[in-house]
Amino acid sequence: MGKLVSIIVSVYNKEPYLKKCIESLINLNIDHSKIEAIFVDDCSTDHSVEIIESYVEKFEFIKIIKLPNNTGSPSEPRNIGMKEASGKYLTLLDADDWLDTEGFPKFINKVNEDDAEFGLGQSYKHTNKNITFHARFTAYKDSSNLKPEEIEKIFRAVGPPGKVFKRSIVEDNQIEFEHMKFGEDKLFFIELISKISNITMSTIPVYHVNRYDENVSLVKETSVLDKAYLNKEITKRICKADIPLPLKKLALSRMVEVDFFRRFLHTKTFLKSDNKQEFYILFNEIEEILKEHGFQTKDFLKNKIFTAMYELYQSENEDEFLKFTHDVVYGNWRFYVQNDAVYKELENNYDIINPIAVDCYPIYEGTQYINGEMYEVIKVLKPEHINITALSLVEINNVLNTQYIDFDYKNDKIYINQKQFDQLEALDVNLCVDHGEMDSTLVYASYPSNNETFKMKRQSFKVEFINRLKENKKNKYFTNISDSLITLKKTKIYKDLEFKEAIMNLEPGSKVVPTEIKYSSNGTPRLVLEDGSIMTANKDFVTHIDEKNHHKYITEVPSEVKVKKTCKLYDSRSFKNEPIKILKIGENIKISNIIYTNNSTPRLVTEDGNYLTANKDFIDITM
Repeated sequence: MGKLVSIIVSVYNKEPYLKKCIESLINLNIDHSKIEAIFVDDCSTDHSVEIIESYVEKFEFIKIIKLPNNTGSPSEPRNIGMKEASGKYLTLLDADDWLDTEGFPKFINKVNEDDAEFGLGQSYKHTNKNITFHARFTAYKDSSNLKPEEIEKIFRAVGPPGKVFKRSIVEDNQIEFEHMKFGEDKLFFIELISKISNITMSTIPVYHVNRYDENVSLVKETSVLDKAYLNKEITKRICKADIPLPLKKLALSRMVEVDFFRRFLHTKTFLKSDNKQEFYILFNEIEEILKEHGFQTKDFLKNKIFTAMYELYQSENEDEFLKFTHDVVYGNWRFYVQNDAVYKELENNYDIINPIAVDCYPIYEGTQYINGEMYEVIKVLKPEHINITALSLVEINNVLNTQYIDFDYKNDKIYINQKQFDQLEALDVNLCVDHGEMDSTLVYASYPSNNETFKMKRQSFKVEFINRLKENKKNKYFTNISDSLITLKKTKIYKDLEFKEAIMNLEPGSKVVPTEIKYSSNGTPRLVLEDGSIMTANKDFVTHIDEKNHHKYITEVPSEVKVKKTCKLYDSRSFKNEPIKILKIGENIKISNIIYTNNSTPRLVTEDGNYLTANKDFIDITM
């Protein structure tokens, strides 16, 4: 019997991220018999294979395929994984990302109930600073039986995040990833979507994208010009492709507006380049390709700024084109109010573009006492055709935690009864106004300014509501969780949020993996660990673990190691005291644990309670 969904994971040297990726699959709130996870390793040179194999031994639904030779891109591993799959649906997961343990099962079940050929779910991007939406515009509502051409921006996000699709569509049409340094996703998903007639879209959280600082991807390593040359070939392929004309136009619109304006000409890289002529030559070649196939560049430009850039480019007035491009790239705008709408215009005057109306500019007007009750009031400046659809409280720097609330809207003002706040979670929040079909705007703290003499210092400042229960604890405690932590002192683990029943003590340097933040009855943040136990979120006791260099170290507890290079044994993790023994090459040492220094360096703890380096240059795991 086939599976409901096959999860294909291509792997190449992803040791630091694999555990989180695999654990997200193990913890999916779905019967494991309905899923299979196929990891295809592209000849990793780190310990990726060993990590995967340790899970294969424990979980029947996890499989590994080891390629004999490195292929150099995710394309062939994905193709092989899809051919081996038995699921009704396929989804692609990058080995440094993870699936939402609650949301993905709900999403795949909904797609299956609809018998949809393609599913679009919500994805989130995690950075060291915040959690934001990843391509919200492809999962902005809950709807079934959609046609691809009904989703205007369906080709604006053509990577794996948040997508599932029927295996039969891939097999029947012999669709594969092509080997490319960059952009293989575009051709695959454009071809795939061109064969689709039934899409389910959902706002359910499905996929989490890892963009932490330590995770440097090939996308960042590829230069703007290198990407553009590859995108030129992709554009040529789209023009020649046998796909319906409406979808071909949507795909070409993506290439023109996103790849050749937003990420090519509309960039600081272009403006700073000493070789702008190469940019011009390449862009001209793109225009010729489009013309050869009966298309005009201007027909794909809906963005008013890009349209103006293109008209100036065509005028061959390079100085004016560069001056205008500089102003829009660096955001040299001024704002003013007219007829209850906000308009923006560039600080330098250009006849090529008129002031642009801002779709929604919500401004906080404070707490107002109305008919015996307190209301938070927001004035909304907008054009008449824009509709207000929802209001939410969004945790600051974390859109994953969004709470929609009731409101009244009349005479261009939003009224929020304060009684609603009594039962809400203790969070620091922004107010967010949803408008139109898929757009949202955080509420501003002040009206716009367009003063010829003075520039307003906080023109874009947003309203922040800091929860009073947390106000005094904000800097002292962790209130957001994005990665693993280590203990700085001896720390107790408890069964309950009130710290009434202790379970055990953790030694300094112990690694902990929090899954969420909860609060005690008096509003004190607590860390909830993977097994449900509770510990303090106080920064005096725990700190972020810096995994930047952990690929150089053993980070999973081995039972035994062998010395490959002379090293020393110490009686403390700091290695500050005199060593208690010199370890010789070939010695085998039994290991009981891994402890970290306060600056996140792993140390191996021996069975006797002593410490030695976890550096792979000095020791090997015995097999």
